[in-house]
Amino acid sequence: MSIKLRFEHSSMQMQAVLKDDSLEQLLKFITTHKEKVVSPPPGTPTPTAFTDQPPIVLTPSNSTGDRSVAVKSWLTKHSASEILNIIKWETNPEKFLLMGAFHESKSDKTSWRSADMETRFTEARETQPANFSRDIANAIKSGFITTVTPRTYTVSRTGWNKIADAIAKLPAE
Repeated sequence: MSIKLRFEHSSMQMQAVLKDDSLEQLLKFITTHKEKVVSPPPGTPTPTAFTDQPPIVLTPSNSTGDRSVAVKSWLTKHSASEILNIIKWETNPEKFLLMGAFHESKSDKTSWRSADMETRFTEARETQPANFSRDIANAIKSGFITTVTPRTYTVSRTGWNKIADAIAKLPAE
């Protein structure tokens, strides 16, 4: 996926293709600087990122970037324990995926450590799995989690898609 950005201001127009890893910073920038009311030229479809329209519907046809943003939005509306109870994944790597994604959606940081997971599991009133290194290694091997540094991790695109697919299968709230 590549991100195509186009903007116009008075007599200036600019267009650029951005790297995938710029999506998070771009979304933060848009969220910080967007106006409440955007008046596009007549006949121009209004992009959802610039309006107060309903959130993106999680369907397999959405692009990966849209899906991760929508998943984060869904996660912020729930507590850690609700997430584990609603998405009833039983394996420890899947639980680390959920708690890692929950942490990333609630925190301004994009990576996390084992201590962050301990906090999130405590928040969910669950005991953190005893063998963190084995379970995180299995989550990495499955492609759900990516290593940022030897002791910090982040949810991968595969992980965001797995959560999005699980949410899409849930009955409407």
